[in-house]
Amino acid sequence: MKLSQQMEVEMSVRNNGQWATGIAVALTMIVMSSSAIAQSTSASDTTKSVCRAGAKPTAKCPARTTRSLTRIPISKEPVTKTDTAAGTVDSTMVQPTKVDTTTVIPIPVDTTTIRDTTTVVTPPPPPAETTVVALPMMVRRYGNGFYIGVGGGTSVPTGAIRDAYDPGFNVTVPIGWDAPLGPLGLRLDLSYNQLDARSALRNNGNAVAVTSTNPQIWSAMADAKFRLPLTGRFIGGATTGLYAIGGVGAHYLRNYSSTFGVTNPNTNINDQGVQTASLQSNGSLWRMGANVGGGLSFGFGSTELFVESRYVHIFTKDQATSYVPIILGLSFR
Repeated sequence: MKLSQQMEVEMSVRNNGQWATGIAVALTMIVMSSSAIAQSTSASDTTKSVCRAGAKPTAKCPARTTRSLTRIPISKEPVTKTDTAAGTVDSTMVQPTKVDTTTVIPIPVDTTTIRDTTTVVTPPPPPAETTVVALPMMVRRYGNGFYIGVGGGTSVPTGAIRDAYDPGFNVTVPIGWDAPLGPLGLRLDLSYNQLDARSALRNNGNAVAVTSTNPQIWSAMADAKFRLPLTGRFIGGATTGLYAIGGVGAHYLRNYSSTFGVTNPNTNINDQGVQTASLQSNGSLWRMGANVGGGLSFGFGSTELFVESRYVHIFTKDQATSYVPIILGLSFR
C-alpha cells in the first residue's frame, strides 16, 4: 500500500513539472514575439540610423535589448526537496487521493433449512373380499383307557425270610384301565416270583434251618392307581409321569412245606415237634396279602415304558412272608 501511494505521488510531481515547463515555454514565446514587434517598430522609427536591423552588432551599432513593460504573473507549486543519504527526495505536498472508507455491512443470509416433517398417513387399502370357510370341527377321539403289558425284574426277600433266601426273579403281566382325562385307574397284576435258597443262614435268628428248594409264589393282585403327569395335563393316552399303586391280592405259595415250612421256626417240625399247618409232601398254601408301591412311566404314542417297585406282604401264620419286586416293562393301549 505504501509503495502504491509513493508511485502516485511521483506521477503527480511529474505531471506538475510538465505543466510548469509548458507554461514557461508559452511565456518565452510570448516574450520573443513582443521583442520582434518592438524591434520592427524601432526599425521603422530609425530608418535613418546607420545601424540596420538584423546587422551584426558592432561597436558602433551595439545590440539593442527590448524589455516588456507588462509583468506576467507566473505561479508554481512549491517544491520541497529533502537531502537524504540516498539523494534528494522531492517531497512536494500532493493532495492525498480521497479514499472511500464507507463500511459495507454484509446482509446476513438466513441459512436455516426448513424441512417438511408432516406425516402423510396413507389410508390402508380396503380389505380384500375373503370368503370364510368353516372348517369341519375336529373331534378328538381318546382311547378307552384299557391296556395290557408285560414286565420283569428281580424279587428281593425282606423280613424273616431274608435269613434263608437270596433275591430271585419276577415276571408280571399288568392289565388295567386309566381314565383318559383323569388321574385314577385300576389294575390287575398277574405275577410269578421265585426266590433262591441259601446254603447257609445269615444268623439273624429268624430261620432255624436251610433248604435246597427255591420257593415259588404265584400272585393275583387287584390295585388302585393314581397318576400325576409331568406335563400338568392328561392327553387321553399314554402318559409321562409318576404314579402310585396299592391293593390286595391272593398268593399261592407252591412247595411251601419244603421251603418256608422248613425255615419258619413256627412251622418246622424238627424244631417244634408239632406241625401247625396241614402239609403234605411238597405241599402248597394259599394266603391273602397286601401291597403298596409306585413307579415312573414314559409315554410315546400308544405305548408306555414303566419302571416300578412295591412292597408285598403275605399273611402266613405266625411269621409273615414279604418281598419287594422291582419291575421294568411296557404297556400297550
